Amino acid sequence: MNIVEDQQFKDWLIKSIEEREFHERTGVHCSDLIYCLNKQALRKSNPEPNTEKETLLFSIGWATQRWLTGADEDEPEVEVDGIIVTRDALYDDCPWELKCTYQSSNRPVEQNAHWIHQIMAQCYTSGRTTAYLSRFELMGDWIIKNGNRPTLHAFRLEFSQDELERNWRWLLERREEFLRVIQTGKLLPKVVALPAGGSYECERCHYKDICEGGTDDREEL
Repeated sequence: MNIVEDQQFKDWLIKSIEEREFHERTGVHCSDLIYCLNKQALRKSNPEPNTEKETLLFSIGWATQRWLTGADEDEPEVEVDGIIVTRDALYDDCPWELKCTYQSSNRPVEQNAHWIHQIMAQCYTSGRTTAYLSRFELMGDWIIKNGNRPTLHAFRLEFSQDELERNWRWLLERREEFLRVIQTGKLLPKVVALPAGGSYECERCHYKDICEGGTDDREEL
């Protein structure tokens, strides 16, 4: 018997995933606004290929979503006020967001502020105040000895119309800042670019050197 790693076969697998799943996006998407505005703008002006690790991490999310929903594609995009919102799926005619995560199953959902902003946008553009969230936790509760991994939790989220409208106004304000970066080529101060609690984004950002490379608050793209 002779078993050897086949790099050519592996490269074909990775390339096939990328060609099938990654598509060039146009317009302003909700996901451009709930994360660092500088990073999202730099992705457009200075695009970099996804690393193998990123492709494989995305693959886990795609695979679990398709397994749980039974659908091969997301719901059609919806554009309102110049913001494009994509729903993963629908449940009971309400938005259903699917997450696959290495976070502990014990972590409160509300600690993921970007999830909440995203789901509220889906509700607003769907004319609903109810949404559903499934969280597939690869690491379970992080306690190895009980062997309880992976785990799945499912939630129903109820919002007031006022909450949804305030969230949408926040997104519209972020959209204006984002477009200003695109149009002027000048980065925003971190306090503006990052949403509250978003400093973790800087840790492994492809564009950290560009963003932090100068002494001025705003740098040329």
